[in-house]
Parts: sequence; structure tokens; C-alpha cells
Amino acid sequence: MKYFAIAALAATALAKKTGDKAMVGTNIGGWQVLEPWITPSLFYRFLGKTHSEGVGMDQYTFCEALGPEEGNAVLREHWDKWITEDTFVQMAARDVELIRIPIGDWTLKPYGPYVGCTDGAKDKVQWALDTAQKYNIKVLLDVHAVKDSQNGYDNSGLSNRTVWTDENNFNHWDTAVGDWIGTFDMNTWSYPEINQDNLDWALDTIQGLLDTWGTHDALYAIEPVNEPWWATDLDTLKDFYRNVRNLMRDQQPHLKFVFHDSFHFDGNTWNDLFADDDIENVVMDTHEYYAWWEKRGDIGLYCDDYGAVMNMAQYVKYDVWVGEWSLATDVCALWLGGFNDANTDASRTCQRVECPYSYLDEHAVDFDRTAETLGPYGAQGLTRDHATISNGTCAIDSDYYNDDDVMRLGQCTMDIFNYRVEAHFMWTVRNELEPRWNYIDSYDKGWINQNKTADAKLEIVQE
Repeated sequence: MKYFAIAALAATALAKKTGDKAMVGTNIGGWQVLEPWITPSLFYRFLGKTHSEGVGMDQYTFCEALGPEEGNAVLREHWDKWITEDTFVQMAARDVELIRIPIGDWTLKPYGPYVGCTDGAKDKVQWALDTAQKYNIKVLLDVHAVKDSQNGYDNSGLSNRTVWTDENNFNHWDTAVGDWIGTFDMNTWSYPEINQDNLDWALDTIQGLLDTWGTHDALYAIEPVNEPWWATDLDTLKDFYRNVRNLMRDQQPHLKFVFHDSFHFDGNTWNDLFADDDIENVVMDTHEYYAWWEKRGDIGLYCDDYGAVMNMAQYVKYDVWVGEWSLATDVCALWLGGFNDANTDASRTCQRVECPYSYLDEHAVDFDRTAETLGPYGAQGLTRDHATISNGTCAIDSDYYNDDDVMRLGQCTMDIFNYRVEAHFMWTVRNELEPRWNYIDSYDKGWINQNKTADAKLEIVQE
């Protein structure tokens, strides 16, 4: 017997808060906040380098390794080539109503290695807002990266507390924590002291966004921090959220205030953030991925379980947006767990394909495609094949599920979103290797195209 997404069907019997189809969105990932797995060719330049020579594995160390002049030259070409006006044309033609643009807290006030290296970032965000307006696409500005890292991940701008054990080996995942709200004590698993300076800096970052773009016609929402990790002190985080919301409401009350759930997707944790009669323009953001789940058999089982997870939205009194999700059912994507690293075993055998060549012209760098592997190496990636390039090949998702299976998963996920949440944003609009992490590819394959005929919708099939 083949399974159908029972939970998705059950959701149709439960009333959604708005009763409307969810807004369709996607993320502009890897553009203003670098992530090696999205644009691996941008990070080829660090393969074979030693610690002393400088290794970029996130935005901070990218700028640190290359310096302000070279770093800025590479970033400017990256900004111009990775996202273009044609990207907006393609999104508009594929039902995108709203985009989430991850930015760093250095965009308007650079510090440390970002000084000089990120010159021009403000101008590119302005261009993105102007271009979004041209194509009638709304924008959520998401502060994806903050000082000292809110979660320890490379997507926070800094792979926090990375320890180099020698010139060619490093350890990140054993010590990866978020130090944004304070220096985390791994012995007590707590924050002995709160870093008020960092919180004030983050609040001032929002003030800068309001001053610069608060009245821009394309700006629809602001998210003050992406994915503060699960061990974040929630009382401190809630106070920060309230301060940001007050700032936004006082100055630009038309904007939606979006807060991430800090990996606690439940109403009991968050319904006390604001009073019941004070939730206008408040949205909770949750990130729900299949990729890190244990493997299932029939792909419908993923959707059954996803429907059960998303049913939690009915207990949240705010609108819920799924700010990140994808169709990947494993973690095979090269460098998904960090540059030459990985923190999770692949649930199935990954495919290998020829690694992409650079999308850059003037600043393109390739690597020795005949080498068996090239360092430096992350400690947890040494035993995981998908963590490194091998003989010019890169790991991508397993082929265990074919396109028809992914179609079932995609259409079912759309149904769940439409019945349970107010908006969803696939991560991400494009990447160099992975169609299941790519909005445009996924749409063109029909996986998430909601304009398809009823025949393409999921059906109960028995053999």
C-alpha cells in the first residue's frame, strides 16, 4: 500500500485562522549573508588553504581571510551576479508574492572585518527593494546575522567558537553555541550574564532599518533576528522582541513584526509575548525542514508527520509564517553542515555530481579537480562522505525518491500550508547544486506549482 498524507486531509476539517490560501514566498539566501553550501564555488578559493593562510567558512572569516579590498571586490561581483533583475522576473512569473531577504547587522554599520569588505551592501538592499516594488513583490527584511552569533551556525555570519587543532584541522560542532545575548557557559548550559551592549546594538540595527527603508513601498515586514538557538534565554529574548515591536509600532505601525520561535514551535511558549488584544501585525516565524528527520519509507509518511507538526499552528494566537523549508529529505547537500564539515549523518547514500563552475567572471576561482580531497577538514566531517569534495564531485540529495515522489511531497506540503499557516518561504530561491532546495527549479518541475491540474494532486493509491 502506498501512503497518503492523512494529516493533510485531516487539516481540511479544521478551520484556519484566516481562511485564505497562504502567501507564497521564497528566501534570497546566500546573497547578503554568505553560506558555503548555497554558493560552493564562491568558497573554492579556500580549498587547500591552511589556517595561517586564511580560510573563509562564513561571512566573517571570508572578509577576514580576503581583507577589505579583495573581499569587497569579490562580494560586489557576487551581489551583481547571484541575484539579478531576471531573478525577480522569474519569481514573479512563478507565483512569488513575498520574499525574505536575509541581511547582516553590518549592512548599515559595519564592524570588525566587515569594515570595507561589505561596502555597497546597503546599496544592493536598496536595489532589491526597488526591484521588488517594480515586480509587485513584498519584502521581509530578515536580520539573519548578529554580533557574536545567535546560534553558532555559519548562517549567523560566524561559525562561532571554531577551534583550530592544527593548520589543517578544525572543530566547530563540539563547541558551536550562540554568544549574542551573552557568553554561553557550556558547563551550566546557561548564560551567567546578559550582553546588553549586543542587545542594544541589535535594537539600533532595527532603528537603522526603519530610518532607511521604513517607508519603502515594498517593505512589508521586519524580522529582528533569525534562528536564535534553542538554548537562548527566553525571558531575555522576549524582552528584546517586545522592545523591537514597540519601536516598529511607534514609527511604522503598518509593518509586520515577525519573530522567530527559537526552535520552540508551540503556543504555550509564545502566547504570553503580547496580550490577546495586542497582536495586530504580529507574526511568528517557524522553520520546519524534512531534511533532518529520520528516514521514512513511502514519501507520504513525511507529509503525514509534517501535517501533524503544522497542526501546532492552531494553538498559536499569532499568524504563523514558515520562514524556511525545503523538499530535501536528507542532509546530503555539500557543506550543508559547514565548509568541509558536517554535523549529521546522511540517512541514505548521497549522489555525486560534477561540482559546479563559478558563476563569477573576474573573480572566479576553481580548484584541483583531480585531488581525492582537499582540506582543511572539520572534525565531524572526516567520517561523513558528503562533507567534502572528492575528485571534482560534490554530494547532492539521494536518488531514493524520484521526481514523482517529490511531486507528491511538494503538493501535499502546499496543501498543509494553505490550511495551517498564513505564508511560507522556500529556502532558497536558487543554489548551485540542489533542485530540492531551489524554489525556481522546484516550481518548474511542478513540485510546488499550485496551478497544476487536479490530476497532479495527491491521490489515495492502493496496490
